[in-house]
Amino acid sequence: MIRSQVDLGTLPLRFNPPDGWRTPHPRWISLYQGFQPDPGWKPYADAPGIPESWPWWEENGTAWYTFFRGLAPLPARALGNWFSLSALGLFSIVVSPFALTGWLIALGGVLGLTLLILGIRGVVRTIKKQSAMPRDPLDAIRDWAEVRRNAYFQETYRDSRALDPDELTLDEFVQGQIAMWWGEKTEDATS
Repeated sequence: MIRSQVDLGTLPLRFNPPDGWRTPHPRWISLYQGFQPDPGWKPYADAPGIPESWPWWEENGTAWYTFFRGLAPLPARALGNWFSLSALGLFSIVVSPFALTGWLIALGGVLGLTLLILGIRGVVRTIKKQSAMPRDPLDAIRDWAEVRRNAYFQETYRDSRALDPDELTLDEFVQGQIAMWWGEKTEDATS
């Protein structure tokens, strides 16, 4: 999964390199989605300077919406279902003394109270889940990319160490991969 070819059309963001810059390898674009560099950042030594407010990333058409579909809050109907359950409970509490007789009044009241409590609890939980969603979409993309990036580097570094145990440290390995993806080394960066 991690080592498969990168389809840039499925990523939520498109990388926007400044004029005169090299285009990085698709693997870098995939693993660094939403990356916001420090002012003056240059991925390779002879990269031309750019304005501080350069727009590094832009939405990638429908892939942007596809990415956020899984992160979207629960549909409004879930909230409506909980409200309906609460209303049914309240209705049962109010109507049971007039519609029922004897011990059935108490049973109707207990049932109505139970439905009212469950409904209110569901409303509160649904609202809490919706408020826990990330506020900034780019933060969600950066978190997603970081998880994927860490998994990729751990797996490829482990495989590299299996071939040569005296290989580089993880940090040196990562820096070498990044340099290769930006065209600093001549080795093939298709891993």
